[in-house]
Amino acid sequence: MKQRVWYADVLRIIAIIMVILIHIVSKDTNRYELETMDWQWLNFINGISRICVPILFMVSGMFFLDPKKNIEPKTMYTKYIWRLVRAFFVWSVIYVLFDQYKQPEVALTEEVDRTIIQIVQGYFHLWFLYRLTEIYVMVPLLRPLTKEKQLAIYFVLVSFVVGFLIPTINQFPVRSTDTVADNGLNVDITLGYAGYFMAGYLLSRYTLPKNWRRTLYGLGIIGFTVTVVGTALRSAQDGTMYSLFYEYLTPNVFFASLATFVFVKHSMEQVTLSEKMQKIIIHISKYSFGVYLVHVLIRDLIWDLGLNTTLFTPILSIPLLAALVGGISYVIIWGLMKIWEWIMNLVNQKNRKAT
Repeated sequence: MKQRVWYADVLRIIAIIMVILIHIVSKDTNRYELETMDWQWLNFINGISRICVPILFMVSGMFFLDPKKNIEPKTMYTKYIWRLVRAFFVWSVIYVLFDQYKQPEVALTEEVDRTIIQIVQGYFHLWFLYRLTEIYVMVPLLRPLTKEKQLAIYFVLVSFVVGFLIPTINQFPVRSTDTVADNGLNVDITLGYAGYFMAGYLLSRYTLPKNWRRTLYGLGIIGFTVTVVGTALRSAQDGTMYSLFYEYLTPNVFFASLATFVFVKHSMEQVTLSEKMQKIIIHISKYSFGVYLVHVLIRDLIWDLGLNTTLFTPILSIPLLAALVGGISYVIIWGLMKIWEWIMNLVNQKNRKAT
């Protein structure tokens, strides 16, 4: 049996938790005055959680770019890309219907063009599926680069310049979370995420020497600091929220993400997990993708009930809301998957009887 890469599961779980935290905090940031302690706490949570999306790309890259894994271009399209496309449109329709439910005065059939555009663009968090699909399309081109370590490193360096430095200097005229439907295929942004994809493969395959790890950790701490402190200082200076440092394709988030990936990998290699803990990690990791898809719907429903970060002090309300949103999302996805498994078992039983 192939040995499971536990740190990949742990990173995936951490990333999903951070995604939930970002979407809870971002919805309520405007409720608090700049420079207050409450606003600073929201900024801190939002800032340190910005590594979530890069980590998800890196974890995907470490598996899809592994030369030992035989992935034909046809398989990429018929299995992996089709899975993303299917998930995107199903959940995009669900969110459009949810939007219609909240605004019943606008008849869905009377706004056909607008509805089609909304479905194609997707709800705001579904941009991730757009970008991941673009990277999956590139996998057959990226895999040959992994045969030469220096060539793979060179690709990451080029991606860093084109996909991180240039957009940051230009202050992201096209945001790193925009979809194809908004602005067409943005090569620099796509290349930036491809850089994370390749970096995940490199950092998983090769062990950094101790001095290199320390250097990367130092850059990671600087990255986290720039994200949080830089946002606070510039927002105070401008008198309004300044979010450039929150972009996933900035050098500060890049180094914070790589440092976290290496830290978790190195730490997990020193730990022996109990059988019970292994089952828990596998279980949560299995449902993480579904939690990502549904959690915004749960968040919005909870907010409609008046439950938001002002319920208590944000220090207490944010983790409580994250646990509530994450927990309900998990139960829903678990239930849906159980129903799907039950349906498939019935279909398989009928097929066996027919033959």
